[in-house]
Amino acid sequence: MSIPTKDQAGRFLAPLRGNLSILLLHETHAKVNISRFMLRCASLQSIDTTILDADAFYSTNMERFAEEAQSIPNGEVLLLPEQDFEVSSLMPLLSSKRQLLIVDDLNSLYSLASDTRKSQQLTILMNLLSHNARMNGSWAIATAYRTELDQKQRGMNQRSLTALGDLLIDTGAHGGSIKLKSSFKGHWTNGEFSL
Repeated sequence: MSIPTKDQAGRFLAPLRGNLSILLLHETHAKVNISRFMLRCASLQSIDTTILDADAFYSTNMERFAEEAQSIPNGEVLLLPEQDFEVSSLMPLLSSKRQLLIVDDLNSLYSLASDTRKSQQLTILMNLLSHNARMNGSWAIATAYRTELDQKQRGMNQRSLTALGDLLIDTGAHGGSIKLKSSFKGHWTNGEFSL
């Protein structure tokens, strides 16, 4: 993975602006590198950033995010409560004036909102975050792992985590780099971006 230049950061972020983008992950190595890349992009572009670290509940990202968020002007990390999680506790994200919201990751967030009422609330929250990104010209980027359940849900015509966003970006590790691939064209050559 390369350290982004300001120009690369701009090219990466441009097509994601005004959308809730889901980065579909296949492995944890890619997640760490993509998260690091996004935080460096935010720092280079001086973007006010909020990171919702759902994985902090499972103690997987806390040190990395706390370290790297310090390099972002006005960056903040939000942690979820250890007990009695309610989707309504995330409502302040809707009124935030932050330009970039990173949700890491949807699978963890969804597992915390496992009952039917909470999962419906999570779907509504994600729709509202998408609307906010469109209206404010901001970025909302979430990571999600492809799961067997995801594929079964699609087969049964149920809503999957990957369907919660406006843009779906597939990730893949190739050698020492990570390739992002999406169906949107224009900003990324052939809809692809390499880190």
